[in-house]
Parts: sequence; C-alpha cells; structure tokens
Amino acid sequence: MKRIHFVTGFPRCGNTLLGSILNQNPKINATSHSIVPDVMMNIHHIKLESGTLPQHWAYKTFPDEKSLDNVLKNVFNMYYKDWSGDIILERGDWLTPYNFNVLTKYFDQEIKIVVLVRTITDIIKSYINLCNQDPRFHINLMYDELDPTTLYKSPLEEKCDLIMQRGNYIDSVLYGIKWLIDNSHKDKLLFIEYDDLVGDTISELKKIYDFLDIEFYNHRLSNLSPFEANGVTYNDEFIGGDMHSIRIDGVEKIDHEIELPAKVMAKYSGLESWR
Repeated sequence: MKRIHFVTGFPRCGNTLLGSILNQNPKINATSHSIVPDVMMNIHHIKLESGTLPQHWAYKTFPDEKSLDNVLKNVFNMYYKDWSGDIILERGDWLTPYNFNVLTKYFDQEIKIVVLVRTITDIIKSYINLCNQDPRFHINLMYDELDPTTLYKSPLEEKCDLIMQRGNYIDSVLYGIKWLIDNSHKDKLLFIEYDDLVGDTISELKKIYDFLDIEFYNHRLSNLSPFEANGVTYNDEFIGGDMHSIRIDGVEKIDHEIELPAKVMAKYSGLESWR
C-alpha cells in the first residue's frame, strides 16, 4: 500500500513548481490538482441528507452504510493503484471542514498536510497579471458577464473582488485554514510560504521532507521539467490562462509590477491567519 500525504493551499503559491521538483524523486509522485475530494464527496452525498442534497432514493430504501463506507475507505488505494512511486503527495482541497471531516473518517493513515501560502494581496496581483495577459482568463470572462449598468467600481477593483468572491477558491482556503487552526488541527499542517519556497528552496524542501518523515533527496533547481503526473499534463484551455507553466531554467521569485487600488489593499490586507 502506498503512503499518501497531502499538499494544498492557495493558488499562485508555487504548487506546480513544487510538484515538478518533488517528482524528481523516484519514490514520490506529486499529483496535479486532484479530483479525489470531489469523488469522495459525491459518494458520501449518496447517504447524506442536507439542504438541497437529499439522500439517494436507492440508499434511502436500502441503507447499506457498511458497503458504501468500504467504497469510501478504498478510494485512495484504487485511484492511485497504478501510479508509480511509493509515496503519493495528493494535491487536494482538504482544508474545508466538510472535506477534512470526510478525510478523517475514511482515510486510515496519519494525516499530514503541506499548505502553500502567500500574502493575499500578492496572490491577487498574480491573478491580475493573468487577466492582463489573456482576455480568455476565467476572471475576465466572469467580469464580462456582469451587468455593466450595475457596476460602479473600476474594472481592476471589480476583478479583485471577483478573485476574492465568497465561496471561490481563495475564500474557501482562507476559511479552511482558520477553521483548522481554531479547531486544534494545526499540528497536522506545515505552512510553506511562497517567498521562502522560491527564496531558499532547499531549506523549504528539507522542512517538507522532515515533516512527512521521508528521506531527503538531492533535487536539482535548474533544467526543470514541466509538470507531469501519471503520464498526464495540464490543459489550461478550460480556464483560459496559463496557470500551470513553470520556468524550466531555474527557481526565481516573480514580482508583478501591479499597483492595486488603496481600497483593495485595505480590504484584503492582514488576512493571513496562519502567521
């Protein structure tokens, strides 16, 4: 049986870079942004009745919970059965209370989660940079769908608010991190700051290896390979922006010369509850 640990956190924090570097180790297979949490959630919802999600009618008439739980307990083993390596670093959305509780209930190994983090306003700047690069980027498309007669803020400010919209990815990660800390789960988490990851990569890799109790591997930080896992590469056509490319010539911090409006800076500064 493979060892499975978890990597999660905010977008634009070096997830793809870290995965590419870690995958140099033949014992490790770091995944893409995983669908496994959604697989488990959809199976779990068969027996769950909450809000607009009623129990499946077949389960309601024949509630064989033990058999369904057997499926949930074996999702990880079946999904990663044919993947190479002894250790899977699953990049899934496990920070929200619902997902974390499902993980706690059905995952039979010790839970250790590496969480990639970054100053929130810098994440927004990285998103805005993608907006400026490609009109098809999904934030631009969301903005284009807004009713122009209802807009009273600048396009830049509106896009920043879309990036930080309630229920969107960044918001859910912020909520999940705070919930885990408030509920005494911080011992299961290792926070890796983006600036540290790109500024002193080897030191941060050693922290990850120590936290996960894996023998350290001497990684190269130049001549990097584009991210690939299980013979599959990212296709960013769906999101309309280059979210998952990395610089193959080496690790380097990218500073986007983007000035956010003062209102945006005031609104989204100081949200880093993990610090």
